[in-house]
Amino acid sequence: METNEMQTEATVSKKHKGGAWKVIVAVVLIIGAVGSTTVSVFNLMTLKSYIAKQEEEENPETTEDYVKIAESYEILPTTNISDAYKSGDTSELSDKEKETLDMAKAAIKEMKIKDDMSDFEKEKAVYDWMTSSLQQDRGALTVIPSTQEDCDKPYGVLKYHNAVCVGYATTFRMFMQMMDIECMVEHNTECYHSWNLVKLDGDWYITDIFSDAGNGNYAHFNMTDSMWGQEQNWDHDYFPAANSLKYNMAYQNKKTADSVYDLPKVLRAAMDEQLGSVMIAFKEDIDDEDAQIASAIASSIDNILMSGSYKNMPYALGGYNWIQDPEGDSYLFNVSMGTYNTDATAGQNLSEKQQKKIEKAVQKAFEGLTPMDNGYSMDGTYEEETVMNEAVVEEKVK
Repeated sequence: METNEMQTEATVSKKHKGGAWKVIVAVVLIIGAVGSTTVSVFNLMTLKSYIAKQEEEENPETTEDYVKIAESYEILPTTNISDAYKSGDTSELSDKEKETLDMAKAAIKEMKIKDDMSDFEKEKAVYDWMTSSLQQDRGALTVIPSTQEDCDKPYGVLKYHNAVCVGYATTFRMFMQMMDIECMVEHNTECYHSWNLVKLDGDWYITDIFSDAGNGNYAHFNMTDSMWGQEQNWDHDYFPAANSLKYNMAYQNKKTADSVYDLPKVLRAAMDEQLGSVMIAFKEDIDDEDAQIASAIASSIDNILMSGSYKNMPYALGGYNWIQDPEGDSYLFNVSMGTYNTDATAGQNLSEKQQKKIEKAVQKAFEGLTPMDNGYSMDGTYEEETVMNEAVVEEKVK
């Protein structure tokens, strides 16, 4: 019986080879369309490994438009709308396209974009508006079938604020084209995610609005190939290279530290300035050991911030990595930051009575457990004697 079941499973697997992964990714994106503003991790490494097995059989010629993402959403051109905006002639537009154009005009007015602004200033205004204004539906059991057909188009993004990555990417490109800024929609080789390439002063930059939606900390704003290549793969032969950091916000916020042990002080200053992202250069040469120490320091800082001990410092580190400075051989520590709410039930539309009942139920269920020896108490606070200073950080990374 067991052998037959194994044979049946193998037969089913063979029959659906090349198609099953598309269903999995489609489900991930459908969930993202109604419940999250960032791409779920979904054990991404496992997913990529599984998809990679299909690449030899499914490797169509790369194009920008008319590409299916997860076999459910299609990248479509919107030049008819941007051309109508620039010419003032809407006679060739459908009723839905006219409504899209009207919503786009209203959005540009909200962005307060002026003709005398630079292309970078216009791009940043669009990014700021899209990441702060276009937040997806938050209902725990929300299902809106009537909007799903447009969640990959500017119409759905602007009307329902309910979109997958394709919707954000095509909407951003539409805004750029309305302002005569060269822009493309780029997608990964596995065809489960898409983002933008935008050209500023002759150089290309990678921007992923979808990943920053609801945060707007510039973590995925005007990146280079080497930065984004740590997360995604794409056809480098087809899409133009992005190698400049001139208009990257973290690079513009660049700070300098004497050594890796100055990271706490430098990051604290960046938080006081309310910077969403920052790159840190070092006066000393960085080797592999220094890189590990810096990562350990960033992890310690994130743990302390997430403990909720500091009410006047509602920050968390969104991510950190090393990149090479395109202007030299030195390395920069790239850090993104974001605000968070220490109340786990915040944003759930719960009454104070319900929140207290939840806390009581959770504490009762987990009472008696021995806390880990990491400086945290069971109520989530960080014990006073372990508050981080340079001596503690140095001890942690030894």
